[in-house]
Amino acid sequence: MADTYHNNLWSTTLDQVPDTAQHFIECDTEFCRNFSEFYCNTCHQRMCVQCEHVHRKKNKSHTIIPYHERKRKLPSEICRIHPTKDIDVYCEDCQDPVCSMCFAKDHSDHVYSDLEAIYNDTLHKCQKEITEIWKTVIPEAKNNVESIGKKRENVIKEFAEFRVSMKKRAYELKKAVDSILTDDNKKLDEIENSVLNDIEEQQKETESYIKYLEKIISDYESKMSSIKYTELRKFLLDNSSATLKMLNKATPKLLILTLGKLNKQEIANQFGEIELQSSERFELSPITKVSEVTTQVYAYHLSPSPSWANRFWGSGWSGNLIQYDMEGNIRQKIPNSISYLQGNHTVTSEGELLYTDYRKNTVYRVTSDKSINKLIETGSWEPGAIYSSPINGHILVGMGKKSDQKITRYDREGRKLQDIQWDDKGQNLYQSVNFIVENNNSDICVSDVCARKVVVVTASGEYRFSYSGHHSQSGFRPYGICTDVLGHILVCNGYMYQSCNENCSSVHLLDIDGHFLSFLLTPNHFLSLLLSSEQCPLRPCALCIDDHHNLWVGGWESPTVSVYKYLQKTEKK
Repeated sequence: MADTYHNNLWSTTLDQVPDTAQHFIECDTEFCRNFSEFYCNTCHQRMCVQCEHVHRKKNKSHTIIPYHERKRKLPSEICRIHPTKDIDVYCEDCQDPVCSMCFAKDHSDHVYSDLEAIYNDTLHKCQKEITEIWKTVIPEAKNNVESIGKKRENVIKEFAEFRVSMKKRAYELKKAVDSILTDDNKKLDEIENSVLNDIEEQQKETESYIKYLEKIISDYESKMSSIKYTELRKFLLDNSSATLKMLNKATPKLLILTLGKLNKQEIANQFGEIELQSSERFELSPITKVSEVTTQVYAYHLSPSPSWANRFWGSGWSGNLIQYDMEGNIRQKIPNSISYLQGNHTVTSEGELLYTDYRKNTVYRVTSDKSINKLIETGSWEPGAIYSSPINGHILVGMGKKSDQKITRYDREGRKLQDIQWDDKGQNLYQSVNFIVENNNSDICVSDVCARKVVVVTASGEYRFSYSGHHSQSGFRPYGICTDVLGHILVCNGYMYQSCNENCSSVHLLDIDGHFLSFLLTPNHFLSLLLSSEQCPLRPCALCIDDHHNLWVGGWESPTVSVYKYLQKTEKK
């Protein structure tokens, strides 16, 4: 039971131990079961105060320390090559644990370290991570849970208010419609009364005329029976139908009703627009350097992991793909996997690494458990630059075959969806596809080093525009490229020649349509003072933006990766 406690709670301080009952840690000395306060790092033995005194007298060369500062004994791990040997040496050159026989055979000229010391140092780092999680991450996460609960309540309240507002607006519109209908009905009543009055007048006039005609008929009949011919003839001439007035046929006035066109959008506009907006809004601010990380080699390309991972991947001239933490410590290495002049790796929204190998015409995926699997085989095309879209998870891969260059779109499982290669005139869009990024309007932006320009196409592959640098610089060679939350395109100019010198080292800020806005990082000290900006690292090559909207810049001349802040949050209007 004591050993179990020893293994699980190796260096946990008392204030971090869960509130569960545990038996105290017993002394290892035979027949002694007192509380252990000391530990011998030499022979890995627990001991109480009395036994420590005896042990120190008998073993003056042993290192005895307080129990909570003890070193763990290196666990037994058998060498796969030499089953009779335990792994007990750490090769610093290869960064690999080996047994003494392997070291003597294959690593004799390498620098080595005590594996037990490396093991305990690793345990201390793990404990540091655990402590950090307990002290910082978990309390912060609990605060976030509480904050999320309040946000949820606020969201429910806001949406309820939205619904009330919409109902109120609908009621106001209904009142307006009812008012319009009332006015129109009033107007219809007036018109109807006018038309009916005209009809009644015509009816009265016609009825009066009928009575007049009936009297004439009666006169005719009376004269015909008694009058003399000469008198009858005279009566006929005086009352001939030719002299009778014929009334016009009654034609009522017609009502013309012109209905307005019912426009649903115009009605919807009266309610206002419903959309989901980001809770964060940003605007450009003066750029400031906030931190830096020193990597093992010069950073030619960077791929940040999601912020929760607290890691990033970098590659350089060595061809190794290396994962670092934020202090620059190596967490994982994939040897001889990268062509350094291209953006050959990217990290998905789920935190998985994707990278291309042009020698094997393959795209690989590295999962969270560090296993490496084939994802895509590109046939006769050599894959280069790669980008994982945070919008839909699609994978964009730049590929070349002889003089042809293209971008192929795959879904997240590696199924081919689209090729982007030609413009509307049948010409090649690209001379080289060195770095790829996607903008928030789904435009695909490419650094074409051979053509010395940035080429931008729509998601469907239609050419939009290209950018060939600023007129103030004598040369332009685009390398790292990225986009931000505002749709800006950021590209670094890594051009280097005698006539240009460091004056071309800069980061250009473009709008979403490719118009130059400013030098985000300026190319020399004088200009940086003039513009109150930051001076760009010499010959920048790597460029990316992390989850916190910070700009990361790495270059050809230094292993230091600089981190800048150039966006600031604005109040929601």
